[in-house]
Amino acid sequence: MKRLLLCLMVALYACTFAVESHACSLVVGLMNADRPPYFWKDNTGGYKGIFIDVLDEITKETGIFFSYKALPKARLRLYMIVGKIDVEMGISPQWRQRTAEVTNSVYTDSFMETKDVYVSNAALGRFYGEENIPIGSKFCGILGFHYPDIFEERQNFLSEEQLLQMIDKKRCHYSMMPDDIFRYLMLGHSYNIVAGQAVSSHLKLIRLNKQYEFLLPRFNAALQRMKDSGRLAAILECYK
Repeated sequence: MKRLLLCLMVALYACTFAVESHACSLVVGLMNADRPPYFWKDNTGGYKGIFIDVLDEITKETGIFFSYKALPKARLRLYMIVGKIDVEMGISPQWRQRTAEVTNSVYTDSFMETKDVYVSNAALGRFYGEENIPIGSKFCGILGFHYPDIFEERQNFLSEEQLLQMIDKKRCHYSMMPDDIFRYLMLGHSYNIVAGQAVSSHLKLIRLNKQYEFLLPRFNAALQRMKDSGRLAAILECYK
């Protein structure tokens, strides 16, 4: 434990010193399955997407650099707690309510809003809320994600792309996902899938390990300048 605390203190000192010279580097944890338009790996092994573009702009504004580490969802959450990664993108605080997550996290201002929709095979029609979901239908979700309590039994997959393929083949009947992802993945596909109206909305923030709380003013100031200049809106528009 003493060794871990010493390592954290050294990392904090190094980053504090680096920020003053505009050369801090933080590790961003991403799921090890593509989630376009938020992020995905290109043919070179690098990342693209909304989250990456937002962080690239923050680098330009602050001199804080970011590297990326791909992890399963459960391990990503654990690594944030123990300090093996520094940043988690696109998180709403209510999604991270374990005691250790609450105490070791700080959040920036929001950089975008997302809306969740039910998606289903067109043969079943559109679902607009829990009250009109047919009893006995098979729900499928993403491994490690939280869903409403009515889904006591479900089949899990690694990505929204897999979910849409299973729904199209009628191996699953319906799922829930961000409307951004549904619309982006439907481009160029002829899936027999429809989405209902939004059933919930969330503001997406940047989650930092609490040891980097001193960076929050820099992050928030950068995000505000991006909003004022229209650069943030341009990034979001690019991926519609």
